[in-house]
Amino acid sequence: MSATRICPQCSTEYEDEQRFCPLDGSTLKSLSGTGDLVGSVIADRYHVIRKLGEGGMGQVYLAEHVRMGRKSAVKVLHPAMVNDTDAISRFNREAANASRISHPNVAAIYDFGETSEGLIYLAMEFVEGEPLTDIIERAGALAPSRAASIVRQTGEALAVAHDFGIVHRDLKPDNIMIARNRDGSDCVKVVDFGIAKAANVEAQKVTRTGLIVGTPEYMSPEQLAGDPLDGRSDIYSLALVGFTMLTGRLPFPSETAQEAMIMRLTDRPRSLAEMKPEVQWPPELQAVIDRALSRDAGGRYTNAAEFGADFAAAIDRMPHVIATDAGTSIIDAPALPRTVVSPAPTSIAPATSAESSPRLAVRGRRGALLVGGAVAGAVIVFALSHRAGPTRAPAATVSPLPNGSQAGDQAARPAAAAPVVSTADSATGRAPVKRTEPAGNTALSPTAASTEIDAIEKLAHSEGHAAEALRRAAVILPRLTSGDDSARVLLYESDAYLAENDSSRTCNTLKKIGTRGNSIVRASVSSLLPQC
Repeated sequence: MSATRICPQCSTEYEDEQRFCPLDGSTLKSLSGTGDLVGSVIADRYHVIRKLGEGGMGQVYLAEHVRMGRKSAVKVLHPAMVNDTDAISRFNREAANASRISHPNVAAIYDFGETSEGLIYLAMEFVEGEPLTDIIERAGALAPSRAASIVRQTGEALAVAHDFGIVHRDLKPDNIMIARNRDGSDCVKVVDFGIAKAANVEAQKVTRTGLIVGTPEYMSPEQLAGDPLDGRSDIYSLALVGFTMLTGRLPFPSETAQEAMIMRLTDRPRSLAEMKPEVQWPPELQAVIDRALSRDAGGRYTNAAEFGADFAAAIDRMPHVIATDAGTSIIDAPALPRTVVSPAPTSIAPATSAESSPRLAVRGRRGALLVGGAVAGAVIVFALSHRAGPTRAPAATVSPLPNGSQAGDQAARPAAAAPVVSTADSATGRAPVKRTEPAGNTALSPTAASTEIDAIEKLAHSEGHAAEALRRAAVILPRLTSGDDSARVLLYESDAYLAENDSSRTCNTLKKIGTRGNSIVRASVSSLLPQC
């Protein structure tokens, strides 16, 4: 039997599986000297619960203060730093400086030092969230408004640090933690201030011990060149983070990290339109990013909070956004062009010509805000399904206008004759309204179904035509043979109910979709239904 743990109180040795001393309840310390610190107590204060992660600087553990009960994230630095007295001195100095930063968007530093076992540790606020890296990898490009909020909060955190003369030096998505406020909105926590400097890394270099620290993808040109740094280097890095959130990629497309580093020193960054041309980016936003990504630090913003505010303000000018139930959380909806609908030759009467609303905002409907996310998701799903699905017959001929809007061909061909009927909405008691109903109850052909569904979609997204969209949807649903088509109609029904301020029926309609529709539709509805 080989004893690998010892009680710090009675010095009794135990096997590795034992975590606590049965005699006095003390947490056992490891004798093996391995990197596994789970179950041990660091600096007689931090009981290590589990490992959170590992990086170039060392390992991070979730620990609990043995007396206060407060949870902390304890970073144990790379053992190579133990034999570098200069590194230890720098670390203590930078940790002391970083501990002075007090801001809601900065992870607080509680403690730091070196244990009797030679472990160099840093105890900081434990953020119950996830790194921005994971969010970007999972979601790709984020909604512009969400990216704006994250950049604004990060900029405010950096500005406070810069006021103390502290430069982060390694700002990247890994060091931006995203927690949740009580209202569900994003709460940014920036971590690891000054750690890169503590490791004596002004650029992507290898230290005397062989330890590589820093992330070249987000370093400023002057940092790559090994020049002295100030807060403007962090602003450049934050601009790269913001660009990545908006497009899912960095503005220096390359095959290797070395090529990307050279491009930052010699080439101009790609624009938002070049990296994500399907979005209409405001020129004000591109101007803000261009200034922050200036190769010459003298051409950049000098205040990180100012950059974050300008970045957010430019995104606020972007059209076609829908508010969700979280007051600061906004998701994009595809552009809804101003259209005049001309019918395709089919037995189903075309939708009434109407001007679609350029902004599906819920005006004064606090109770319906949670449904806004569902409707936005439905619009996004429709756009995705159209790109991925078969070619459909268009419901209107659309041509661009100089002002960016679109208009349809008003020269409509007459549709085939169909009976005109009048019904009343039994659920709401609205007065009967005439509508044109497709003759017969036979199943619709794919082309006819697509044309009618497109017409229902345009009515659901047009001011004052929600009731007509609901009536046409009720008529067409029994005649559809495709689950995807039925799911699309139900999605537009939910849009129409939202326009009529009926959040209950919006949710009920989404629930009807069930297993119908393609995987994108089902995944979207599955993620939205919990809000109902």
